[in-house]
Amino acid sequence: QFKMGKLPLNANSCNSPGCKDRDAAICEHKSRRQSGCLDGKLFSPTLKNNRETKDENGGTSTGEEKSSIVDKRSNKSVKELLIVGSGPHALTLLLRLLEPDPDFLSEKKRHLLAESTARMRPLREVHRHVKDLMRGSKTSVLKSHPKGKKKLTKESEISPPLSLKTVIESVQVVDAGGDWLASWKKNFNGIGITQLRSLMNAHSDPYDHRSLEYFAELRGRGDELVTLKDLTQRDNMFRGPYQVPSTSVFHDFHDKLIESYGIKGVVQKGKVLSITPVKDNKSDENIFEVKVHNGENGITTLRSKRCVCALGPNFSRIENTWEKDLQKEQGQKYVNLSRRILRSDEIIQWLLHNDIEKRPITNDTPSRLLIVGGGITSVQLVIRAINASWCKSVVFIQRSQRLLRHFDVENSWMGPKRGRLLDEFFSMNMNDRAQLLKGARRGGSVPPELAKELHRLEAKKPNLICKEEVKISQVQWIDEKFHVTLDDGSITIVDFIWLATGCQNAIDYYPVLDNVREILPIDIINGLPVLSQDLSWSSNESVEECKWKQLARKRIWCMGALAGLQLGADALNIVGARHGAIKVAKAIRHDMKTFSC
Repeated sequence: QFKMGKLPLNANSCNSPGCKDRDAAICEHKSRRQSGCLDGKLFSPTLKNNRETKDENGGTSTGEEKSSIVDKRSNKSVKELLIVGSGPHALTLLLRLLEPDPDFLSEKKRHLLAESTARMRPLREVHRHVKDLMRGSKTSVLKSHPKGKKKLTKESEISPPLSLKTVIESVQVVDAGGDWLASWKKNFNGIGITQLRSLMNAHSDPYDHRSLEYFAELRGRGDELVTLKDLTQRDNMFRGPYQVPSTSVFHDFHDKLIESYGIKGVVQKGKVLSITPVKDNKSDENIFEVKVHNGENGITTLRSKRCVCALGPNFSRIENTWEKDLQKEQGQKYVNLSRRILRSDEIIQWLLHNDIEKRPITNDTPSRLLIVGGGITSVQLVIRAINASWCKSVVFIQRSQRLLRHFDVENSWMGPKRGRLLDEFFSMNMNDRAQLLKGARRGGSVPPELAKELHRLEAKKPNLICKEEVKISQVQWIDEKFHVTLDDGSITIVDFIWLATGCQNAIDYYPVLDNVREILPIDIINGLPVLSQDLSWSSNESVEECKWKQLARKRIWCMGALAGLQLGADALNIVGARHGAIKVAKAIRHDMKTFSC
């Protein structure tokens, strides 16, 4: 068996009973109106400027409102839960809210139990679960499990699941892609990724970590669990599994999860611009007012008692010195030529929307590329481009030596000592955790199998040049081409510059959270918020806050990279999605007991 910031004081504010903090302007509807707010919400000049910036810059991806838009005629206008994002983290969470018998194991306990099959769920129960998935049977998958079945978590330790009816009527999931895993799948398709970097036991199924493996076997697709031939470590720090799923079988498995749990139509299309906690006028509780851009339908407001921010990676938008120099030199002309300087997400959009492979190749076709990077995405783009019929040449540069790693953290984080490593991590203070996170990830890395393919292509194709420990010194725009001078003295002439230089996973790069930070201040260390253990917005003990704010902090959660100080080095990965989903699902199921099935 395989194992595995505060608002300014307003002179017109009137404090609600028990509220001793200074930003009491948002405690009463009347005072909010007096202080020049929009739609009953306070907007200080700072907040307004932040919102306008977000509109111009596109904010952070998320949702479209249909049935859940604020409707003053209906008492159902306030949702119980709003999830921002529909990627693996959001999906993993919602499935664990629904599953009657979820895998709520800690990362440490899961790895301990996985050492012995007898200590895990019986294989026949996992097979039955997988067969129910394959049939797409909501009745079978969500039914209460019969007595006598082995449960991984004691019933006394967890609250009941949400009913599917509750999810459909009272939970809103919003995402710019408009469907589960839409952006994820678009990125995989655009780059041409054929297999995952994560192991086969990392996925969104809430029942058992072995279910993807058995799904592939029962489907006769065992060959799509690809063995990593260069992953040879077999010791007490790592001993498997040694297989990763193909993109195809991973996506098919998750499509079945979505269908079988009955959540196929839950995601609404739109882009979340801001999240603003306010006091509910009818109670002492909080409401989160969420501004959503719905394309041609304009901007609407969603309202929810609880909010989960399952935000994906935020690609770097920092301008390089040579970009600023080029902009100064070219003036107004820079607007047009800058369309040939693309970041990772823009590259994928360009590849997908231009149907570049289907266009006839002419002498005017932009076909010479400079790709800047060093991590897995940059190498995948190099391979994608150099094999394309439209591409004449690729120069690939990185400022450091290539780092070879099977995963984007050390193997030990995936092995049987994972629990011990996490225990050591949790025993540290937050500053030490932040330093460990930085050292554990060490920037971009490339799996050995992918590095071998790059070397093979470099030897075979003279139009592919790869350089390490080099960077751009100057870029000039001459005769409709970029003339790029590198710091090794060489000059290359290209049509496009692709900057696949990774992500900025710091809270300052997520403007959708600006209002939350201003109304509910939180400590930030190395760009990451100091969250509570359940990933909720931790309290600011130096300030005495009114009750609705205290409650609001307990009802907004962050998953993904922003939860790194509570989840560890792989917070952004699929394993981190499972780790975070368990923490958040426990908290939400407890908070929504009255809505359980």
